[in-house]
Amino acid sequence: MPSSDIGELFDPREILPSALHGFLTITEIDRADFLVGPLFQRKFGEGPPGEPRHLVCLYRDAHGAQHLAGYSHMRPFGDVYLSGGSCTSGETLRRMRADERAAVQSSGGIWFHLLKYAFRKYANSCDAFFGHCGNPRALAVALAAGFEKTEIDPVIVLWHKPLHAVFKRALLAKVVALGPF
Repeated sequence: MPSSDIGELFDPREILPSALHGFLTITEIDRADFLVGPLFQRKFGEGPPGEPRHLVCLYRDAHGAQHLAGYSHMRPFGDVYLSGGSCTSGETLRRMRADERAAVQSSGGIWFHLLKYAFRKYANSCDAFFGHCGNPRALAVALAAGFEKTEIDPVIVLWHKPLHAVFKRALLAKVVALGPF
């Protein structure tokens, strides 16, 4: 399988600020239901997507135990990736020491780092990243991570490579025709 099918393999510390290296990591898992299921159920009232590209942020506490800090799904859709199902565990954030929580918040937050990881990992696998984002707080994080608003609210996009304007319009139309994801 070509590397573009699985995304770039790299050390997540390359995208995480050094203040987070001792207690956070980000990785892709094959199945979300086992690890992410309870959090996803609480946030969305259903189980997580079955399709691959499940990104998780894990927190390691002072005793070495690992806790799910956040989740984001990146769904391949032809020549684009659809970002959705993102959520953060308030329970895990409350487990963090005050200095750890402050370092996470001052560096953009869990979802910010999940997005940065996804944008790096899958950059060679797609022409753009799209999302739906109507929550003002989440939108601020998405924009800070690199997304931009489109003329079709609440669709957001990251054009991470140069594309002709006609091609951009066609990709946007394709994603809008899909409806909420």
